[in-house]
Amino acid sequence: MPGDRRTVEEIRREITTEREQLVDALADLREGIAAKSRLAAVVGAALAVGLAAAAAATVVRRLKRK
Repeated sequence: MPGDRRTVEEIRREITTEREQLVDALADLREGIAAKSRLAAVVGAALAVGLAAAAAATVVRRLKRK
């Protein structure tokens, strides 16, 4: 556009600012993914403990019947 004349230095500053914003956004995204991975591991461990407890309760119940 003829009315929007920016200098090379202004364009470089804008690119630098946008690059920094992109780096910050990427870091936030990585933190979110890591948090979800940890959550999945905790849920998996809780499920495993629950299944083991249910199996143990079943064994105890069967042993008491004999």
